[in-house]
Amino acid sequence: MSSKATNAMNATGGRHSGEWGSADYRDAIQALCLGGLKDVNLILASNRGPVEFRKSASGSLRQQRGQGGLVTALSSMVECMDTTWIAAPFTEADAKMGEVTLPMGNRNLSLAFVDVDPEDYRRFYDEISNAHLWFLQHGISHAPEHPEFDDEAWRSWESYRRVNLRFAQAIARKARQSTKRPLIMVHDYHLYLVPLFLRQILPDAVIHHFTHICWPGPDLWWQLPAVMRQDVMTSLTSCDVVGFHTPRYTRNFLNTVTEVLGYPVDPGAGLVEAPGRRVWVRDYPISIDPDGIQRFAESPAVRAVEAELGLESSGLNIVQVARTDPSKNLLRSLKALDLFLQRQPNRRGTVKFWGILPASRQGSEPYRSYLDQIWEGVQAVNRRHARPGWEPVTVFLENSYPRAIAVMKHYDILLVNSLADGMNLVAKEGPMVNLRDGVLLLSETVGAADELKDGALLINPYDLHGMADAFENGLAMEPREKRRKLTLLQGSIQANPVHRWVYEQLLDLEARLQPRIRVSSFFPATEIHPTDPDVRKRG
Repeated sequence: MSSKATNAMNATGGRHSGEWGSADYRDAIQALCLGGLKDVNLILASNRGPVEFRKSASGSLRQQRGQGGLVTALSSMVECMDTTWIAAPFTEADAKMGEVTLPMGNRNLSLAFVDVDPEDYRRFYDEISNAHLWFLQHGISHAPEHPEFDDEAWRSWESYRRVNLRFAQAIARKARQSTKRPLIMVHDYHLYLVPLFLRQILPDAVIHHFTHICWPGPDLWWQLPAVMRQDVMTSLTSCDVVGFHTPRYTRNFLNTVTEVLGYPVDPGAGLVEAPGRRVWVRDYPISIDPDGIQRFAESPAVRAVEAELGLESSGLNIVQVARTDPSKNLLRSLKALDLFLQRQPNRRGTVKFWGILPASRQGSEPYRSYLDQIWEGVQAVNRRHARPGWEPVTVFLENSYPRAIAVMKHYDILLVNSLADGMNLVAKEGPMVNLRDGVLLLSETVGAADELKDGALLINPYDLHGMADAFENGLAMEPREKRRKLTLLQGSIQANPVHRWVYEQLLDLEARLQPRIRVSSFFPATEIHPTDPDVRKRG
């Protein structure tokens, strides 16, 4: 361990002190893995695994990095200790793999795919996770028409429960293959009910759940029938630690616990007194690996894309990297660009909008419809403003991480205008690879705004005029001011690398691994033992 990390851990009992970088946090994680966590069996569970397997046209098997910030973040954790990762199969090849061992840094990752019924999985993923929970938590439901819990929706909820149970059973099988105490980290809204089932099966396990998307206030949770919202909240309060990205989400969660379950909470200490246990509720802002992404930005794969697209000699670039999800606000991006070009006709032929927009969740009708609208919007802007040899908008709909990084290296404006986001890692990836002193336009409603507001131009994601103004202000900004803002962004990101996100969670989980934990709060001081709370039955 570096002397800085060692001294800080000795002085603070583990919490960082002063300026740490990625290397210091890596060292501190290694110290935890060799110390308080050396006798645990670490099991991660998420809907999407770190890789996907696909067969090429020639029949050979190829491996592709999974989509999303969750994969980026969790991959940094499993480099530090041997880990089992439980995930759902996303491809036919995944389903046939069963279990595979992957090298991760100096460690091995055991990746096991859950065997789930395809129809159950479709309902679990498309209907409940993405058509209900995602829309509810991002505040994008259209209440007069959606959600609506008819017979089909209730059948989908039963599928959601069954898939969560299958995950819990797969985790339990892995836990029982080791004599070490299980430390189980469950991730995201797809798997809200896994802790409920796990606590019945493995009462002595230390269970953690991290929600990677927004957690709204209690009122929105009344969009779910009472049985559903009570199941979700009972499950999450079966955990030892519940994590979110921002203090606002932790406050919202505690308020939801009070409203839905009536359990006593201590907002100041971040505690819930659930039957049989005290639940720690914490915020851990997720981030990226600044050094790792800068190395990747210079890789042959990225340089090949730069050459293919002619990015190094391109004009002014407005860039957006986002899935084709309604919460990402892509239709308003195109409308704001249209307005900007109408106002600033001199910018035609000189400004290019690059959209790296992986098509998202096409098994769900609302997502298919939204993608159709995006494509219509692209064509409309190009018809209205194109000139010979120049079109204002170019989009790529397939998932290509090298292409996303290549284009972000050359943005003059990076647009992140989501209606809501748990964090949004694009806002952190872009500034770390950008070569043009580009300007970040950042929605004030995303989690990343808490950290990055001083180095970004904050925008309201509903305000087309405000976005069009921000395009012009960002492009016209003085070079010295652009450099100052980018430096602020890079400093904030480097001070909060993903390894800090990993380390601070592991530090709290190490504390919860102790056989007897005493917590001081307004609750009566008692010794807490892992126990199995009553699990409510639907009836």
